[in-house]
Amino acid sequence: MKKIFYITTLLIFASTIFISSCKKGLDVPVQGKITEELALIDPNAADKLVVGVYNNLYLTGTLGLKLVVIADVTSDDSDKGSVSTDPGFDGIFLDNFTYTPSTNIFNDFWVDNYKGISSANKALAVLEASTIDQGIRNRLIGEARFIRGLLYFNMVRTFGGVIKLTRIPTLAEAYNDEFQTRATKEEIYKVITDDLEFGAANLPIKGQPGAVVGRATKGAAQALLAKVYMYQGNWQGAYDMSSEVMKQNYDLAPVYADIFREKGVNNIESIFEVQTGPYANQTSGGLACDAVSKNYSNFQGPRGTFGTQTIGGQTYSGGDLGFGLNTPSLNLAEAYEADDVRKNGTIIFTSDVATTTLWDGFVLPARPATVNERYNYKAYHSPFLETKSCLGINDKDNKPKNIRVIRFAEVLLINAEAAAHIGADALTPLARVRKRAGFQTTTSATIADIWKERRLELAMEADRFFDLVRTGQAATVMNAIGKPFVAGKHELFPIPQQQIAFSQGRLSQNNY
Repeated sequence: MKKIFYITTLLIFASTIFISSCKKGLDVPVQGKITEELALIDPNAADKLVVGVYNNLYLTGTLGLKLVVIADVTSDDSDKGSVSTDPGFDGIFLDNFTYTPSTNIFNDFWVDNYKGISSANKALAVLEASTIDQGIRNRLIGEARFIRGLLYFNMVRTFGGVIKLTRIPTLAEAYNDEFQTRATKEEIYKVITDDLEFGAANLPIKGQPGAVVGRATKGAAQALLAKVYMYQGNWQGAYDMSSEVMKQNYDLAPVYADIFREKGVNNIESIFEVQTGPYANQTSGGLACDAVSKNYSNFQGPRGTFGTQTIGGQTYSGGDLGFGLNTPSLNLAEAYEADDVRKNGTIIFTSDVATTTLWDGFVLPARPATVNERYNYKAYHSPFLETKSCLGINDKDNKPKNIRVIRFAEVLLINAEAAAHIGADALTPLARVRKRAGFQTTTSATIADIWKERRLELAMEADRFFDLVRTGQAATVMNAIGKPFVAGKHELFPIPQQQIAFSQGRLSQNNY
């Protein structure tokens, strides 16, 4: 029975014909009767095959709220939030480092990421045998490999070495050690870099022929590869790759807060983001209503007793705006310099004595009617002035909120950090980021300066915990704010106990 469960958990999506329909947009949407045989010869069918890979990015365990719990709630940037009794999708355990290998979020994260990886492998197997135009085929392969590389990058940052699944195993092979034991961290990073190098060589440049808004581009592959090199300490590679992205059609958006609103979707700063709502047509075959980042905004939305509000003739009667989880910490709020525009672009501040009016006119009452002191502004999606879900203005769970995955500002910061390590110009890219934040003069570009800037620029974007571990600051920073982080243990999260059981003990555990 354990073997059956293991195959179901890890390999079901590799053996499933995922070109079938799914009204919720998690598999390839209905586009007529599409078969694998057609995808071998028809570029439109092949394209829909890759759409099925993109659609795994909507899962809560890939780039959604469970990554937020793992990467933000554990860090000094964020608290679990909400009320004390709210488990917060296991955030209550991660915030306090009291989680165990049996904490459910780790298995959820594992399963959803392997679903996406298996979908990519399925698409790649068909595309590599396809007879469609080689340029189109290589572009589609590049997109699937970009997504596989992105998912594996989050897996290796979370768990270290994991199962290396780069092809479709047969059911007989599923019992082999290859698919029931962990590859090394270095072997997984080799998969990631190979995937991204292929994408960088075969994907179109943003804004040029062949590039589609919302799909992976050459710049996306290069930007993620630069980040991967940074995590590996390959500073020359990180510098060179980020420099290549800086030559392309990207720049900083003029207004920081606008990046995270619907008006800022796919703007000049956007390198890759999860497409939802009206922006999902290119990647989800037109399922604009169903293409949502499930619970992403609701998970982080302000919580309290808000009553009914009417703005612009539209009435919101859904009460609060969400669960009020993943709240920016006081430590983060106090880390901003005076007049840093990113502070109010990142954090909703509430008051004990007065109401708080959000950018769209929604009014939060004073505490305790509004539960928490701070909320994540970057995750807020207006029920009035931005696209509603299919179910209307009062549907909190299914807001079509694009998730920003890679921005040009991060590329500049990667370039600055790499430059500081190799003796190149770190000041110029750092100053560009700080100028947009409101600082006209930047005179220092030490490693510490750049680390601080990464924190403030990318706050609440599911990177902080991994950055603390990468830079060796985790134990010092966490212990200083009272989190019981143990050096040599908490840098990686535990391999899910369910997966160890399914493998009959062949999956080794981290130091737990």
